[in-house]
Amino acid sequence: MGVHPIVAQSSGRCESGGNLEQGKGTWNSLRKVTLQVYLLNAYQSLKAESRGKEEHFVELPPEICQLKIIGFSKDIGSSLSLLPSIMHRLESLLVAIELKNRLSASFPEGAEVSADRVLEALTTEKCNEWFSLERLEVLGDAFLKFAVGRHLFLLHDTLDEGQLTRKRSNLVNNSNLLKLATMSKLQVYIRDNSFDPRQFFALGRPCSVICSEETETIVHSRESCPKNGSNIQVRCSKGHHWLHKKTIADVVEALVGAFIVESGFKAATAFLKWIGIQVNFEASQVSNICSASTIFRQLDAKVDITALEKLVGHSFVHKGLLVQAFLHPSYNHHLGGCYQRLEFLGDAVLDYLITSYLYSVYPKLTPGQLTDLRSFSVCNNSFAAIAAHRSFHEFLLYDSSTLCESMNKYVDFIRTTASEKRLVEGPSCPKVLGDLVEASVGAIFLDTGFDLNRVWKMVLSFMDPVISFSKLQLHPVRELQELCQFYNWKAEFPLSKKDGMFTVEAKVTGVNVCATACAANRNGKAAKRMAAQKIIGTLKAQDYKLKSESLEEVLKSTRKMKAKLIGYDEASIDVTAPVAIPKEKLKSQEPSRSTESNRLGGSSKKTARSRLYEVCAANSWKLPTFECCDETGPSHLRKFSFKVSIDIEEDSDVIVAFGEAHPRKKEAAEHAAEGAIWYLKSAGYLHELK
Repeated sequence: MGVHPIVAQSSGRCESGGNLEQGKGTWNSLRKVTLQVYLLNAYQSLKAESRGKEEHFVELPPEICQLKIIGFSKDIGSSLSLLPSIMHRLESLLVAIELKNRLSASFPEGAEVSADRVLEALTTEKCNEWFSLERLEVLGDAFLKFAVGRHLFLLHDTLDEGQLTRKRSNLVNNSNLLKLATMSKLQVYIRDNSFDPRQFFALGRPCSVICSEETETIVHSRESCPKNGSNIQVRCSKGHHWLHKKTIADVVEALVGAFIVESGFKAATAFLKWIGIQVNFEASQVSNICSASTIFRQLDAKVDITALEKLVGHSFVHKGLLVQAFLHPSYNHHLGGCYQRLEFLGDAVLDYLITSYLYSVYPKLTPGQLTDLRSFSVCNNSFAAIAAHRSFHEFLLYDSSTLCESMNKYVDFIRTTASEKRLVEGPSCPKVLGDLVEASVGAIFLDTGFDLNRVWKMVLSFMDPVISFSKLQLHPVRELQELCQFYNWKAEFPLSKKDGMFTVEAKVTGVNVCATACAANRNGKAAKRMAAQKIIGTLKAQDYKLKSESLEEVLKSTRKMKAKLIGYDEASIDVTAPVAIPKEKLKSQEPSRSTESNRLGGSSKKTARSRLYEVCAANSWKLPTFECCDETGPSHLRKFSFKVSIDIEEDSDVIVAFGEAHPRKKEAAEHAAEGAIWYLKSAGYLHELK
């Protein structure tokens, strides 16, 4: 009969050299230990069936039990203690390899990214590793905006900037990325928990529980559930942990960044197609848009094209694109169109180019610092300063006296010395100046056949005053919030409005500190910024400063690397030169006016649409968007109804005005603009306009 070794488990302390005789005296007072001895009965014959196990229980005193580990030295035991950590990291790498193999099987470009880079894109900061997805996510986010924006620009050649922006937002927002990621089962690969030895188990141990809507409350303990679970969506991975929906969306962007760094645009585009985002386009689409720009050549006499080409640093093949880039929506003396679509395209191009610059030049900066630098660089204030220094406003075609006044005030302020700027309050930044820079970049990008290398070289010189960060300063509101967070203060920015003016009475309270400041401006955001700036000055005078290094100090101590255009591997499109058009055919259908009269607003009667553009420019709002919302009647008696939408950011409100049906679209849009003007006038927005 075979006997298995006896295994003893004692709840008492096991002492070496226990004496059986001493144990007899205290037998009744000792805790009893149950010892299971499994005896297997031998087969009576080869053909006989084995009988079941028999259990025998024997009670032994703990004194006779000894626990010894034989065959392991202290050094071996110390090395074995590292095994859980090694196995955890090996498991993470195997997960990345599994995803890489899946991508490779789905599209050929999937094999071009390394498993290490995939693991980096799957690992969040919560894992407390020396790498995380944050930097890749910054790069992937910029490329996603660029690729989707370019695709929509070519696909919808009749939509304006506002409509294109909304379509792009619907594709690249976190909700859509979450939906696409979960459909592709990407959430099961995400590494979002730090290593915990207490939760370690050997590889190969199967998970006995499968999460579903019915069982997730049992699988996940209440302690692991988010406190505000109603406001976020979660998905369960193979490790049964909670994932915020933004984390899953960030992983998608980080994987895009991984393909950009490891392979290039083509591989990143293939990944986006695999996950469900189409960004492809045809070369003919680019050629068609370039050829269609000849319609703007009718305004050649209004613009000094030669001087403007020297100013932007590019000799255009399609001169109409350059004219379009400096054509404001308020200018009605032509067949239609303005710079808005080019602005949409140029914004996406600049965003990626500047992100690529920061990613390559500052490899040691944290993702948060990269984001701060990008926010400082890719903003209307930075672009407007460039436009002011290069005198872009002098070439703008527009029909608005208010716009002219606001641009001149801002340009004069920008050109003053630093000491003079401290003595006066700066005017609000006209959005049109920043738009001109973006529209110019968009026009150059089209005219070069999407040759990003040529645009990259131009932007490096174009944006040098900005990307050199010689005058780096965080937004005052952001700076004040960081200061309050450091000292555990509370900041409040109550906003009120009266007679078209916004007033912010900012207040900071905390232990032994109370600072207030008041600022007024026609723009609510500007008033908030001014109030925050005043409080920061007051607190700094009391020697309240952040103990950590400022971003400017970090940049001074950081070694800069060579700037690189990351990932660009596309071939430029051959955009042929347009057919020359005789000058006599370039005359505008509207009565021509002198350039100077045009720039100063002119004396001709303004349309309601022009008036509406003036209101938006004066209040620093986004430009109004017109849309044909209804068509009625038979084909030979068609009538059109238009609506106009105005986004008032300060009030977090969108005004929509509908016009009556008209047989001509231009008349229908004009009637909608008249309705919007009436409402804005009654709301007090027009009291200062002439």
